[in-house]
Amino acid sequence: MRVIIIFWLFLVTFQTAAQKSINLIFHPVFETEKLTLEKIYFFKGDTLKISSFKCYITDLKYYKKNSLVHTSLKKAHLIDASDSSTFDISENKFFKFDELRFNIGVDSLTNISGVYEGDLDPAKGMYWTWQSGYINFKLEGISSLCPARKNKFYWHIGGYLTPFKSLRTVRLKFSKNSSNQVSIQIDRLFEEVNVSKVYQVMSPNEKAILIANKLPKLFKIAP
Repeated sequence: MRVIIIFWLFLVTFQTAAQKSINLIFHPVFETEKLTLEKIYFFKGDTLKISSFKCYITDLKYYKKNSLVHTSLKKAHLIDASDSSTFDISENKFFKFDELRFNIGVDSLTNISGVYEGDLDPAKGMYWTWQSGYINFKLEGISSLCPARKNKFYWHIGGYLTPFKSLRTVRLKFSKNSSNQVSIQIDRLFEEVNVSKVYQVMSPNEKAILIANKLPKLFKIAP
């Protein structure tokens, strides 16, 4: 009997604690499975291998019936496919919401305010120089369609100054049955961008804007 009471108290405590926070999970995926770095994917006549994927999720806000209910206390979240612990975004309070709004990338004010720590630390490999600023979205790998040396492509998308502002906004609507998981559908980018023509993007320019315009389409609520 005592064991049952202790277990019941533990269960109630656990459920209460769970209700005190919100957890989002951003999953990089390729087609129907979680993205695995260095795995070979056969995709629409191409042979692909992704070696690196990182992107910034910033200014994350939660809405209920178009009213703001919570703003993430953390300015920038760096999603890194090599570290699954970065997929989880936790808020230290519980609230109901039906829409997420966030930016892909780092805004102009943050770029000109100097170098930061934490997820914005240049050691994370997502910072060019003070002139070019942060890399908002990075995807590297090998494509059999890429004509570059060893078929390597580099998509480093950034830029905060006109005419190459690459920050993009995402809005996701949740239903009652939606999970708190967001898929980053990497394969869709290869449907939208021809890697045989656009394969080395490593500074703010027209090609970076071309890719930046496609990025919001990658994010969707996971079933």
